[in-house]
Amino acid sequence: MVFASKCDPEGIGNPLAGTSERWLGTPGANDIHREPKEVTSTLVAETSPYAKLARNGATIFPRALFFVTETTNPAIVQIGHTITVNPRRGSQDKTPWKELDLTAISNQTIERRHLFDVHLGETVAPYVTLEPLQAILPLKQGEFTIPADANGTGGIRPGGLERTMRERWQTDSSLWDDNKGGVNNLNLSERIDYHRELTSQLEWQKAPGERPTRWVYTSAGQPTAAILTDNTALVENVLFWIPCRNIDEANYLLAIINSTALYKTVASLMPKGQFGARHLHKHLWKLPIPEYDGEQKLHSTIAAAGATAAAGASKKLEELRAQRGNQLTVIVARRELRAWLRKSPEGIAVEDAVKKLFEIE
Repeated sequence: MVFASKCDPEGIGNPLAGTSERWLGTPGANDIHREPKEVTSTLVAETSPYAKLARNGATIFPRALFFVTETTNPAIVQIGHTITVNPRRGSQDKTPWKELDLTAISNQTIERRHLFDVHLGETVAPYVTLEPLQAILPLKQGEFTIPADANGTGGIRPGGLERTMRERWQTDSSLWDDNKGGVNNLNLSERIDYHRELTSQLEWQKAPGERPTRWVYTSAGQPTAAILTDNTALVENVLFWIPCRNIDEANYLLAIINSTALYKTVASLMPKGQFGARHLHKHLWKLPIPEYDGEQKLHSTIAAAGATAAAGASKKLEELRAQRGNQLTVIVARRELRAWLRKSPEGIAVEDAVKKLFEIE
């Protein structure tokens, strides 16, 4: 960690150089290990053209207020176009939300127009996606806009919601206002559309223009990417998404991002944690990943290898589902698919092509 101050307002900073001392171990423990560590600069003369296209997904938080699981309640007469849901509790929930009493939004019947499929890190494995999670949101399927109103409840115009969703939103907004941090001035709609991360997806869904194919990659851990075939699904903040001109460009990027060659190359640019390189974010776009050009033989070779690997990964995923059923987790799926990629002709073809791109022997 470095604390610094800029003395000259007009000055240009210089990257640190030389050797520092790296401490490894648990803070406060007696077995702290110290080792010399080269200080390297992550500055590059230019970034990949894909850097400006990569966007974070929406900050759908607190998750306990939005993500749901469908349930059945014999005491409720199910009206058409509605769904009865319970809050989905997850291991990633934070305090105070994981301890919060959510009885007020349990066994609640909501109009299906407010139910959306959402992809998170836990639904993405190399080349494939698992089943998306479901979230109840203050917008309607097919309208592509958030009914925002600064004077409305939680920043939402009540008339823009269906009747039962309106009641739920009032409850969600109250829970947010009562339990958010004291320095947090955002209302709930501003939270989920922070930096227009939700709006940007809706705008793309309405008019994808010249980039109709969308793929996502994980923001942490070993780079993992997959194409989204459902254009109505939303992307959560732990993922980045990029729209492509066509499926060939998407497969080209898919092969690069899922390759071991890329991981070994980008690891030095990623912050380190207890178990190795952690946060990817946009660090990979500091690598010389050129824009896809189908006229270049290496680019088309990588795209073809990516398409073949994606088809093989999809088949392998179906085998895993048949073997494990509901016990198949994203951790298992990633582990098994990466093991298959290391040994399969499909995975080897990807590595050979991507190594040529990065000029790795």
